[in-house]
Amino acid sequence: MRKLFLLGFLLAALLLTACGAGTDSLSEGTRTPGVPAPTQREAAAPRPPQKTPTPAGSATPTNPPPTPTLFPYAAPAWFRDASLYLIFVRSFADSDGDGVGDLNGIREHLDYVQELGVNTLWLMPIYPSPSQHGYDVTDYTAVNPQYGTLEDLQALVEAVHARGMRLILDFVPSHLSRDHPFFQDAYANPDSPYSDWFVWTNKAHTRYAGFAGSEAMPRFNHYNPEVVRYLSDAALFWLDLDGDGDYTDGVDGFRVDNATFPPPEFFYALRHAVKETNPEALLLGEAWVTSPSDLGHFFVDEFDALFDFPLYALLEGDQNFNADGLLAGKGSPALLNVLFQEEAKSYPPEGIAVRFVSNHDTNRVATEVGGDPARERLAIAFLAALPGPPMVYYGEEIGMYGQKGGPPHWDNYRREPMDWYASEDGPDQTTWFRPPDSWNQPEDGISVEEEAPDPASLLNFYRRALNLRREVPALRSDTMQILALDVGGPGPWGMLRGEGSGAVVALFNFGTEAQDVTLPEFPFDAAPLTDLLSGESLPAAQAGQPYTLPLPPGGAVWLKAGP
Repeated sequence: MRKLFLLGFLLAALLLTACGAGTDSLSEGTRTPGVPAPTQREAAAPRPPQKTPTPAGSATPTNPPPTPTLFPYAAPAWFRDASLYLIFVRSFADSDGDGVGDLNGIREHLDYVQELGVNTLWLMPIYPSPSQHGYDVTDYTAVNPQYGTLEDLQALVEAVHARGMRLILDFVPSHLSRDHPFFQDAYANPDSPYSDWFVWTNKAHTRYAGFAGSEAMPRFNHYNPEVVRYLSDAALFWLDLDGDGDYTDGVDGFRVDNATFPPPEFFYALRHAVKETNPEALLLGEAWVTSPSDLGHFFVDEFDALFDFPLYALLEGDQNFNADGLLAGKGSPALLNVLFQEEAKSYPPEGIAVRFVSNHDTNRVATEVGGDPARERLAIAFLAALPGPPMVYYGEEIGMYGQKGGPPHWDNYRREPMDWYASEDGPDQTTWFRPPDSWNQPEDGISVEEEAPDPASLLNFYRRALNLRREVPALRSDTMQILALDVGGPGPWGMLRGEGSGAVVALFNFGTEAQDVTLPEFPFDAAPLTDLLSGESLPAAQAGQPYTLPLPPGGAVWLKAGP
């Protein structure tokens, strides 16, 4: 059945094979009709060389590939109400006592994940790999033995689905490991059957293009239809773990790594294969660009959803620096108005933007804001109030610290073991990375054990915000109106979510000073008026009349009519 689904996009991939082994980029004249011009980052990225499809050596396609149309496949409806939780399996929970997190450890902590208020798990790569991070894959259809077995994954998926939740896997189509047997066969061997699978830079096939210049991660030649078929088959494998044609027991889709480098035509083919197999499967792209117009290009028949890196850049600044974004009190919230206006013009209505403030490649929120509890709360209060699914990076909800370090550990400092216990010692605690200069130390007040029983903890604030998003329809709606505010200084910003009696006014103070915030015309009658985040009752508001309330630095309120 899978092979039938692959025929269409393989034919398209064959048509995409351009002539000339020396081709290293797509010119404007050879791009697929209807596809926007490449972004600056796309244009700068080297394109794989392509061998000719016939012995004659110069066959140019006589028929152009089909013109892509915007969203011929609908994004899965379930994802519009999603809240994501990103898990580095190695660091999360260890079920067998070897110090390394595993799939069974995640399954044993699903109560914790569900209580947090999220409903979609994203697992960083679970494939065999020589690296701790797993983004250099040696087998695309196997489970890293340190994490468990295929049967363990099936049990996890079953348990997740039994709770009405979803699970997506990290998928890495841009590059693979130099230890992958196909690359090992092709290295220094131009006669290898896999010779045309990679991007060689010399005739002897001893030099090659790698992801971010890394020799450890050779890049695929995505213009080779065999590569398209191999990667698409791998994706389909995970959608049906037992191969019985019933996709309800498979994973629910993929977060697609490094979506800026493979050509758009590859993603057209991948999306066709996935959607023709399971229309409810998700394709969520990582396109690390900071311009909304650039990010909008990736919605053209490539992905159901994209991470909102432009918003991340405004909130957090540079991924490797701290205290340089709105969350840390730097810059003007008026920039949010500009950003959201640009996003409205650049993102199609069918496209879904996933909002986040940290992930496995960035400094953690707590480090970015200097451990300021109010600003850590501000982060999730803002994300959970926006249209589009919010994403939480494991440990963010308890205030774990982390930033990029030096050699040899680098990003491991951003991916330290989840702190379940105050002592960092106990059942299921991972211990694979505990250097003396770890950002998170024993008895530092940052752990599930210490925070779960404390109603005023960061963990319980995250739980409240994320569960409110799940319970209050206005917070999941697509309707957002930026509010005009009268303020005495920079910092406050507000929006109206939803409509009618169920609407929510969300106000935030990104500034460093307390502010009295006035809405010149409150949008609805509210007697009483309640701040959903604190549960506090506030003075009644009257539609069309001014309403003033104080907001401390880093303050946030969600105002709704009723108790």
